[in-house]
Amino acid sequence: MKSTYRCSLTFLAFLCILKVCELCSNVRGSRAFKVVAEGSSLQLSCEVLHCGVTGWTGGWAFREMPTTEFTFLTPSERIVLSNYSSTANSTHLLVNIHNINQSDAGAYRCMITWPGQSTSPGHVTNVTVTAAAVDSSGRNLSHRVLLCLSAAMCFPLVLGLVWCLTPSPPPVPPRSYTSFAARGKQKKELVYAEVTLNKSRRQNDCPKQVPEATVYSSVHFS
Repeated sequence: MKSTYRCSLTFLAFLCILKVCELCSNVRGSRAFKVVAEGSSLQLSCEVLHCGVTGWTGGWAFREMPTTEFTFLTPSERIVLSNYSSTANSTHLLVNIHNINQSDAGAYRCMITWPGQSTSPGHVTNVTVTAAAVDSSGRNLSHRVLLCLSAAMCFPLVLGLVWCLTPSPPPVPPRSYTSFAARGKQKKELVYAEVTLNKSRRQNDCPKQVPEATVYSSVHFS
């Protein structure tokens, strides 16, 4: 009975040691699919659980489709590799890729080699690179400029239409420059005339008294 109990304890201790060793020699990460546009940036991170063990090597590796082998990334003007320790038992490995292009499409993963020559590959992150995104701010600016130019071109046309559709005022009759004297001559005049008949036989007779009247003209017959 005691021997069975001891064997159980030994087995449990061995399992614990294996579990601790597994946790302390592992790369923590998750599978992911990322879609990025050309010209943008990409940042990836993985966590190496080493429990303070030194001497391990490795980093981020890349596999270009359709190849099957991973090659380690090296720093360049576009690729920046860095790391930091969050705790005494783990270290985060970072990769930043600037100005993404189609050659950066493929699979990325962390690959660590331990002092005992064992390896721990991390989960794969598949990256797809699409065409460059259209700059919305620039497009909005071009649209605004186009609208302003269209409005400036349409304004004279609108003014012309308004001028054409507005009814013209009636013509002003010409003024008459006829003199007042000429106007007076056009009127009909009433002429009073006195006719006097003088005969020899009535020369001595007294003329008949008539009331004086306004004479405008006089005609005498003898």
